[in-house]
Amino acid sequence: MSRAQSDSAEPQPIDPRTLLGINSFGQPIWRAVVQAGLFFTVAGLGLSMALGQPPKPELGWSIALLGLVAGIVLPGLATFGGRRRVELFEEGFVVRSMFHTRQHRWTEVSDFVLATMLPGRGMRQTYVVYDAEGDRGLLVRLNRFLSGRGRSLPIGLEPAHMPGNAVTVALTLNAWRERALDRANAEHG
Repeated sequence: MSRAQSDSAEPQPIDPRTLLGINSFGQPIWRAVVQAGLFFTVAGLGLSMALGQPPKPELGWSIALLGLVAGIVLPGLATFGGRRRVELFEEGFVVRSMFHTRQHRWTEVSDFVLATMLPGRGMRQTYVVYDAEGDRGLLVRLNRFLSGRGRSLPIGLEPAHMPGNAVTVALTLNAWRERALDRANAEHG
């Protein structure tokens, strides 16, 4: 391999202006389709239980209804309802999960790093973790034990208007945090 080819194989640094131009992350539509498909599969299993031999309608119809409702509601809320999203502002950021919303100031959080979860052989999920001031509780301690940090962002977030992954999310959040800390230091020093 020539020198020019090996240089082009090295990762190119990302322009901080590009990172600072990103102001939200959300769940991509393809994840909603996969989630809906998984829940509809559960609905199909419930239907086969309700109508199968021997039929078990009391259990089958319940599972079918649960799978159908979850297949519509959860991906719809996450993707189109904006429930799984992170929005960035000059003062801080807001993390919207399925069932709760948290707001943090840039000065109250640590840097953002990547953690990896291995749900099965050959599968790897990478997500972003951080610490926030005042973190306490059993879930925070459990997350710190598993990932080294007390809080995590929802898995599978991508920038709203460009391709990206957990690495892009961590780099962007760190760039916004650094800019906010530099401004705070300039005002106080």
